Amino acid sequence: MVVFAHRGASAYAPQNTIPAFRKALEMGAEGIELDVQLSADGVPVVIHDFVLDKTTDANGFIHRTGWKELQSADAGAWFSREYLGTPVPSLEEVLGLVPGSVTLNIEIKSLSFLEEKTAEIVNDLLKQDRERKVIISSFNHRILKQYQELSPHTPLGILTGSDMIDFPAYVEHSGIKPYSVHPEASYLSEAYVNEARGRGWKVMCYTINSAEQAGLVQQIGADGIFSDYPDLLKKS
Repeated sequence: MVVFAHRGASAYAPQNTIPAFRKALEMGAEGIELDVQLSADGVPVVIHDFVLDKTTDANGFIHRTGWKELQSADAGAWFSREYLGTPVPSLEEVLGLVPGSVTLNIEIKSLSFLEEKTAEIVNDLLKQDRERKVIISSFNHRILKQYQELSPHTPLGILTGSDMIDFPAYVEHSGIKPYSVHPEASYLSEAYVNEARGRGWKVMCYTINSAEQAGLVQQIGADGIFSDYPDLLKKS
């Protein structure tokens, strides 16, 4: 079972920052998960929330803030004084740090009403590094459909936060051909895993932060988990 470092080694360093990704690599992570959205001037930046307020010393919406201004925000002080002055990274910076052999799960964040070209911009960036192992995931399934049209062979991960009555029928109707499905852990079951496997989908669930929970989902048959602790299975 693959452990993806959720927003980097976010239990040990501020989430979605270069120190968190570097720490995940030091801990031997096979996969790293991160969040990407566009700045006001179309730069793909790595940050989870749609606003700056929670994880930086700045405020306001990401999509209304230019890249130059984002670079001056402190994304580390909230975590500890050790990370004072840590900037918000761009996706390009992270790609320069993480080796192509480590699978990057890039979750695209997007406010539907904005109709941003996030899929196109991320795809253009990744085309420069075709050998990289990557999964594109999103809760915004329209984004995944767009990405599939742009790059039919890129692995896609469908994120879900609810227990749909007939999830396979939904996926078929959507036209998305997923590599994997990423349910919230409480919706995982052997039946879910067996159904997904029967359709050729891998199952990776979030967010698993205890050895006990990791053991349960491994027993059920999950292919991977997203954890703030990249060393979770090594500690259990």
